[in-house]
Amino acid sequence: MRFLNSLRFVKAYVGLDFRDYFVSLAIYLGGYVSRVLVTGANGFVGSHIVEMLLEKEHHVVCALREKSNLRWIQNLPVEYRYGCFNDNKFLETIVKDVDVVIHCAGVVRAMTKDEYFKINVKNTKNLCESILKVNLILKKFIFISSQAAMGPSLSSSIRRIPDKENPVSDYGSSKLAAESEIKQILCGKVPYTILRPAAVYGPRDKDIFIFFNLVHRHFRLVTTTKRLLQLVFVKDVAKAVTACLENEKTNNNVYYLADSTAHTWSEIGKIIASSIGIKTVPLVVPDVMFKFAGMFAEIFSYIIRRPAVLNRQKIVEMVQKYWTADTNPAETDLNIEFTSLEVGSRITYNWYLSNKFL
Repeated sequence: MRFLNSLRFVKAYVGLDFRDYFVSLAIYLGGYVSRVLVTGANGFVGSHIVEMLLEKEHHVVCALREKSNLRWIQNLPVEYRYGCFNDNKFLETIVKDVDVVIHCAGVVRAMTKDEYFKINVKNTKNLCESILKVNLILKKFIFISSQAAMGPSLSSSIRRIPDKENPVSDYGSSKLAAESEIKQILCGKVPYTILRPAAVYGPRDKDIFIFFNLVHRHFRLVTTTKRLLQLVFVKDVAKAVTACLENEKTNNNVYYLADSTAHTWSEIGKIIASSIGIKTVPLVVPDVMFKFAGMFAEIFSYIIRRPAVLNRQKIVEMVQKYWTADTNPAETDLNIEFTSLEVGSRITYNWYLSNKFL
């Protein structure tokens, strides 16, 4: 390790700014400072990962597009690297002198299947190939995938890693294809870990926010068909990432991240309401309404030429009866206890209030 650190010091000495120089000097003198590259660092999940890394005293490098909104990370002590993820020279530059890459960048909504695959798959492939070209001593590549890559459970029994994946959306298919690229390119050369979070909620989120907004207005969503799904608190995703950094148990493994308790939509509303002391009444939404909402939202998105929060494929994901997965491997290997919805929802609601989301 000392020898590898010395190599990085020599490489960093030429052509880097003073901040990089002093980080490399600290490495050389014996105080190991992990340089961690985070793609998508300005996003909902990415920004929480950056904060957790800084708490653990890692040196964080944020790879961003030129016009990225830095709202959540602009006051943090991090490095910024701006460029395009389809530019191989840029990718080689940002991965060259880091110890860990956390790949969080991607799209959760797009206009076409090609766009999902171009951003979520092709960019991941390019990033992995750049690592093999300029940084074979990388300690770990961590990919933030999604439970959507596995597809829904076929029954109330939970999905396990060996089970065959069956994504029901282009988004889920693109995440699964990205995982496949990582395995094919890095296997046997650079250790990787793939994390598949369930539906993520927490401070800064805008997707699960609808549950909190309705509870704030004294309603809770109820579906006519019973559906079970797992959620995961965003800070647990960040904890899982940091737990992988120097954990050899996680090398070349895949993990589901979620609170092991599955809830119906109505139960989610009741738990949020109970945790913050608000009384609610049920707002029953027939299944047919989901389909119409997805169709109209998709038509509107084509008119304004912007991806919609809802579309027909997102509705297909939402109306599945079971989104449940086995979280025991993550709890064991990562030594993590997932936050209950009761605790996480209280933290999230109070954040929404204090930041005027509600």
